[in-house]
Amino acid sequence: MKLFHENKTPKVEIGARIVALQAALTRANIDAAVIVQNADLFYFTGTIQKGYLLVPSRGNPVFAVTGDLDRVKAESSIEAIEPIASLKEIPAICYRIFPSSQPHTIGLEFDVIPVSLYNRICSVFKSSRPVDISPIIRNIRMVKSPYEIDKIKGSATIFAEAISHLPQFLKPGMTEVALQSELIRLGRYRSHFGAHRVRGFNQESYYGHVLAGPRGAVPSMVNSPTGGLGSTPAFGYGAGHWPIEENSPILIDLCFGIDGYLADQTRTAVIGKLPSSLLSAYEKLLVVKKEIEELLRPGAICEEIYFQALEKAEALDLGENFMGHGPRRARFIGHGIGLEMDEWPVIGKGFRSALAPGMVLALEPKLIFPGIGAIGLEDNYIITEKGCENITPLDESIIEV
Repeated sequence: MKLFHENKTPKVEIGARIVALQAALTRANIDAAVIVQNADLFYFTGTIQKGYLLVPSRGNPVFAVTGDLDRVKAESSIEAIEPIASLKEIPAICYRIFPSSQPHTIGLEFDVIPVSLYNRICSVFKSSRPVDISPIIRNIRMVKSPYEIDKIKGSATIFAEAISHLPQFLKPGMTEVALQSELIRLGRYRSHFGAHRVRGFNQESYYGHVLAGPRGAVPSMVNSPTGGLGSTPAFGYGAGHWPIEENSPILIDLCFGIDGYLADQTRTAVIGKLPSSLLSAYEKLLVVKKEIEELLRPGAICEEIYFQALEKAEALDLGENFMGHGPRRARFIGHGIGLEMDEWPVIGKGFRSALAPGMVLALEPKLIFPGIGAIGLEDNYIITEKGCENITPLDESIIEV
């Protein structure tokens, strides 16, 4: 009987990622990195089992494992895997992999590591100066390999397959939660691994949003143009237990994923027919989307794409409702996807990086109408040498049931 997964990350993938990290550490004059966060750990080792990945700027990395050693060896392609009982055993490993007993500078994931763990690591590396390597890691992960792109493409098909069954079960009176649950059930049958990761602090997420009617326009703490009431103030966003009404917009924004890699997609549905004012707004939104697609090409500056999208929305009289309403308007129209839902690059205000081949984006133009609801769509794109490729295998039309 086989106890461990066979679909492990290829050794050549892990090797290329380590090489990229070491090159970036060398350029930044950082002697070593200690990686602990699940998404980063999976990216550089192929497993999320507990441990500390030590990556010197030169030489072979060591994965110091506090979890199940047999499982780590079965899942990870890192060659040097050593068991440790606690963080206190790290210095003994450092004596072997560094010319001196400890590195002079050590890189940590400042954006996600808890202060208590940061202090513990610093107490072990007493003579090392801690520096932030979060931007380094996020920049490396921003450009996907063909292997990663293949996973994301597979994930994108799950949404299309699940939502194609919508006419079979979407009925008046069905709750948002019931609709979401049915779609998630179909996704799980199609290899969706379950939850999805969000890097931002306190930006929790449960599959995504299914929002119907006026509740789709209710803002929340989520960094998104949509929020929703959720089912309880303890989880105050997303789907709730209110019945879905006829001729009212239903925004279906879900993440599905294969082997850790996510696709983030949205479609608007309705039981019956949307009011003509919303249909007209949706047609204008498609014009904005097409213009943004033309701008998605290597060398384009993310922030400039964002401002051009705002200008187009304003020109079409959508500005007041584009990407939110009032002070809660989202300051982006797209974001990177991969192992986490909120990866770089961000097509938004303040993100001055240029697009490059291999980046994968979720572009999500949406309109929010207080007291009425939310409409919009979200597709996933690969930046290619000549422009972009839409990998969402689904028609853009509003789904009428």
